[in-house]
Amino acid sequence: MTMSVNTTLCLECRQAPSRRRSHRIMCHPVMASRCQGPNNYNRMILKKSSIVFLGLLTCAVVIVQALASSPSNLSPWGTRGGAHVGGKKRSLGSIPYSNLSVHAAVSESDMSSASSSDANNNKQQSENEDQVKADNNIPSPLIQPLNGLYVDNKWKTVDVGSTSITANGAHSPAGKSKKTILTPGGFSDAIIPATYVAETNLPNEFGHYRIRAYRIEEFEDMSREPNPLGAGAGLGSEPCVIYCTDKPPFGGEDGGAKEVPVRIHDQCFTSEVFGSQRCDCREQLRMSLEYIRENGGAIIYLQQEGRGIGLANKVAAYALQDVGLDTVDANTHLGFPEDARKYGVVPSLLKDLGIDSIRLMTNNPRKIERLTALGVDVAGTIPMVVPKANPYNRKYLETKKERMNHTNFGSMLSSSPGSILSSDREHPVAEKYISDGEEMAAAAVAGALMDDPNQTGVKAAKDGYCFGRKSVEDAIGSIARGELIVVVDDESRENEGDFIMAADLCTPETMAEFIRYSSGVICIGMEGKRMDELELPPMVVNNEDPKGTAFSVSVDATKEHGISTGISARDRSITSVMLAREDSKPSDFHRPGHIFPLRARENGVLARDGHTEAAVDFARLAGASPAGLLCEIVSEENPTEMARLPELKRFCKKRGYVLTSIADLQQYRRDTGLFPPSMLNAITSFESKPP
Repeated sequence: MTMSVNTTLCLECRQAPSRRRSHRIMCHPVMASRCQGPNNYNRMILKKSSIVFLGLLTCAVVIVQALASSPSNLSPWGTRGGAHVGGKKRSLGSIPYSNLSVHAAVSESDMSSASSSDANNNKQQSENEDQVKADNNIPSPLIQPLNGLYVDNKWKTVDVGSTSITANGAHSPAGKSKKTILTPGGFSDAIIPATYVAETNLPNEFGHYRIRAYRIEEFEDMSREPNPLGAGAGLGSEPCVIYCTDKPPFGGEDGGAKEVPVRIHDQCFTSEVFGSQRCDCREQLRMSLEYIRENGGAIIYLQQEGRGIGLANKVAAYALQDVGLDTVDANTHLGFPEDARKYGVVPSLLKDLGIDSIRLMTNNPRKIERLTALGVDVAGTIPMVVPKANPYNRKYLETKKERMNHTNFGSMLSSSPGSILSSDREHPVAEKYISDGEEMAAAAVAGALMDDPNQTGVKAAKDGYCFGRKSVEDAIGSIARGELIVVVDDESRENEGDFIMAADLCTPETMAEFIRYSSGVICIGMEGKRMDELELPPMVVNNEDPKGTAFSVSVDATKEHGISTGISARDRSITSVMLAREDSKPSDFHRPGHIFPLRARENGVLARDGHTEAAVDFARLAGASPAGLLCEIVSEENPTEMARLPELKRFCKKRGYVLTSIADLQQYRRDTGLFPPSMLNAITSFESKPP
């Protein structure tokens, strides 16, 4: 007998109903959608799940609405709002207690009100209001929002939609409550609240320090509005404070700390991470760490790169500085203010530390003005001047001094090497691009012009200069410090570049540097009268040199002065110094030797446009003995040839030497009027012979 099977029921539904109920068996997934069995458990589950889901969704909506209307704004642990982690609470005399207990009390009231009676609700609400009023008398470590002002031990709220009170207590008109500081460039600053997050050890090469981390609570709101200077510009969201572990700067039990040394340092990614030498930021940070290690104090580190314009914009400004603009003009050409930094978060951080007044570690008077306008008590300053500029940051430091009114530099700049990133020559093509707004194209074009292959030699401009008067002044400064300079002559003459330095300042190390990059034939330009006193006759009676170079007999200092063979860098430096000394005698030298004295014309480069005369003139202008060492520079790119101007430009930029020309030195002497006017036209032709 054939048994009929209900094909509309799945296998499980064909089982005994009692078995399905006892084992809670569900329909097979494949047949579940078609099964018409009365015990289809899938349908039961779906129905119950829908009810549960709708219930949970309703509860979630209710909870969200309750939280939105709750007066508590306590942020969860580890979120942007932060929490007071690891920080010790101080007495009212130093740093105030956290508002955490206030928030917690209000939150507990919200949670308990659902299950208590109306009377208990009213009583709890009254107690919470009394607690909030009492705690409002305890100042928070956080600066209150911009519509609040802490007066008479309590925060007074002002409607920001109408009239607001600024950081210095003045009233500002409606709609401008955030602009508490205005400068001629349109810069604005305001009090910015910050929340303490955590503190930990920070051991480094200078000692053992502690670092306190903060977050700016308004940063999320501010980030919704695009920064007009670009995405990376402006103040970062996480400032921090660094102090020496054994010299904490916190205020005491009886009141806030007074005149605490504080360095407010702005992030410089290029120097502090990449080691750039184009500024002094890294050195100032290291100096500050050493200072607070010895004297106590704190460093407030703010994330605002490139004086507030951001890293990418800073690189663009650097590109313009490569073609001759200074740091101020580079910013303004790009459409930025020369200084876009903001210090509104500083009062919040100082308040958290319990610091009432500071001694600011800075050379910048504008920083003092802005902090004072924000209510910071700046009792004095501590200079932060690097010991010496380098060829890459000298122009930057000069601009800070001359155009940004930085102080405390003293004679540091005059005793530092000249800049190799500046140019006194204008680049018309670059200026056209800049005026058209294509600043980066200008940098590329001007950079190419600096190594113009068509400029094969020195050609003076209408004003008589080739590299500019400043190149001569920088060269004189380098000579006075015992450094090497590179001097090129006219293209129609030798068209070569010579190392030149003051002979009486020569050291074995400098002589070794001299020899390394030159032909090695070290000469010394001297006045004819002095050569006669030392009995240094001409090398030959009939001088046939095409340029009239007046060689004398070569010499070495005698063994009594520590000379061995005379050829080493040490021996040649001793001979050079002896030739430059006024008290040297003919018996101090033996002939021949390894240093070649050259007789210079009277009146120097205004009588003959040669490197011999340039060496003597530069030594005299630098205040040294009128004797200068000189030697031709050999090409590194083609060692069988001498270096010409295009390569010399690259060579000086790479090595940090000041580059100038004999034409520049001639014009400098005319401009300064160091000699009688009747002798200004005493320059002979390029082929003139020495007397």
